[in-house]
Amino acid sequence: MSDQLKEKTFLLGGSIEKAISGQVELSPVSVLQEAWKNTVTHFFTFSPAILLLTFSYMAVFFIALQVQLGDPAVLFRAFLGETELTTQISYAAFVAGLSAQVIVSPLTAGASLMGMSHAAGLKCRSSYIFKGIASAGMVALVTILSEVLQGLVNIYLPMIALYLSMAFGFALLLVCEKKIPPLKALLLSFRATNKKLTSMLLIHIVIMLALVFGIALYGVGLIVVMPFIFNVKGILYRNMFGITLKVMVSDNDHDNDSNGGSNDGEAQHRQNKDVNNNIFNA
Repeated sequence: MSDQLKEKTFLLGGSIEKAISGQVELSPVSVLQEAWKNTVTHFFTFSPAILLLTFSYMAVFFIALQVQLGDPAVLFRAFLGETELTTQISYAAFVAGLSAQVIVSPLTAGASLMGMSHAAGLKCRSSYIFKGIASAGMVALVTILSEVLQGLVNIYLPMIALYLSMAFGFALLLVCEKKIPPLKALLLSFRATNKKLTSMLLIHIVIMLALVFGIALYGVGLIVVMPFIFNVKGILYRNMFGITLKVMVSDNDHDNDSNGGSNDGEAQHRQNKDVNNNIFNA
């Protein structure tokens, strides 16, 4: 009789409990090296998705400025010192940025999920950038909470706002991958980041330098830098919170396990062999 396949799940990497207790391995050098390798490997499928995300953000941002100021160029002339940077212009820029963040947040979540899948050794197509739409409501809510809090803090303590941006960085993936409510996701991300603050700071310093480098190349370098950033986030999430994967195992494997014919390591090895690496499951 042929073996019947059954679906099982296992956790790859860390876990929520390990993340908030700091019992995870987080080597900045290893994370950055693996992220670069994933960026090169998946460049031709990830870059189109990132371009769609970037152009979508820019389109929403300029439309929001157009609605508020009548002429989006007013903001850039103010930054160049040609006109006064008034409170109205600053407020318009904040609202435009928040609007763009919220509206394209499902795409941002999709890019984060793609980086997470690469960290799990899975392949994904460029169209998987739309995977975040399945959790659009919760993704939009967690984005609003995060951005508003950062915006309020930025008025008085800009450096703390940058820190909060890093500390809340895992909230989107926690909402999408583990289905955790927005407020709890922000809190878990904050607590886990603080447990590995030194490593996280070192990694984000490299990310900021990479962003500066990408912008310095007239923005062209961002085609490589942005996928790299999402791949870094995916690896960090895997190492800290873990990624739940679904695998197919046969009844024969269960029988062997119940008869003591294999140990846990061998069972997990069989499960890993049964994973279909062409499947992305958010």
